[in-house]
Amino acid sequence: MNNARSYVLVAVVVVACLFVAGFFFTKKESPQIQPSAFDPLNATYLIDGTPVALVNGKASTPVAPGSAEVVTTQIFGEPVYGDVSGDGTNDAAVFLVQTGAGSGTFYYAAAALDSGHGALGTNAVLLGDRIAPNTIQIANGIMIVNYAERKPGEPMSASPSVGVSKYLVESNGTLYDTPTDIYPLPPGFTWGGKGVATISQGGSATSTLVGIQIESEPILNITDLSAKTLPFDAYYKQKLAAAGWSVDNALAAGGPGAEITGYTKGAEYIVLQFSSVFKNTPQNSPETCPCDMTFSVFGGSKE
Repeated sequence: MNNARSYVLVAVVVVACLFVAGFFFTKKESPQIQPSAFDPLNATYLIDGTPVALVNGKASTPVAPGSAEVVTTQIFGEPVYGDVSGDGTNDAAVFLVQTGAGSGTFYYAAAALDSGHGALGTNAVLLGDRIAPNTIQIANGIMIVNYAERKPGEPMSASPSVGVSKYLVESNGTLYDTPTDIYPLPPGFTWGGKGVATISQGGSATSTLVGIQIESEPILNITDLSAKTLPFDAYYKQKLAAAGWSVDNALAAGGPGAEITGYTKGAEYIVLQFSSVFKNTPQNSPETCPCDMTFSVFGGSKE
């Protein structure tokens, strides 16, 4: 009888141990966390006006309807994450490479925006044929794309050896290429807002400039305007003159606490502005500081 009880007790202990072990085993096999719906490898990008839907970072489409020859588009390297759209959510910047249409190997840069319901691809900005992609950085909402290209006049067989940095800015889902000589932005300011802007160019033939404008955060309670305006003007005057830009007087304007200065090089324009909001100025009296100032830098071309 005692032996029978012992056998029963051992069986109960074994079952209990198996139950406990199964409990802990189940706890270890907890459900996996589902990946985020945001995935730049599964997004549609606009390449030369044509939507290209990537699946796991790659797409193959016929060169022409019914053609056996295909164009292959794929992510090159790894996406880089950061806030491109300025909404406080991480987006992604990518290199895209496209082959199959002839002998070229064309590289692009694009962004995938986190829409909250997946990755929304932007247009792709062409970098060049058979270049050497290097890195992408995201700083203050600006994509800095670094790569190497050939020297002017070199054959395609030559290895790319000239370092290039391209600065891309997103606005309303579109990626814009801005004049390289705008960057880096002058120190001593907090650069924030960015977006598409238009500027009227005066003179006998009025035209409109379209591009991206980047604004500083307002600088509050300034008592000496020149302490901010002179370094800002000097920074760009020296930088742009060295890069071959010329002053465009058709864009020049000024007033109390405000100024517009325009530069041109080829088909591109850079427009610098600052404006002031004066405080505590008595009615019918000259405007005096303290004041709040805002600076902006525009880069674009004629509409």
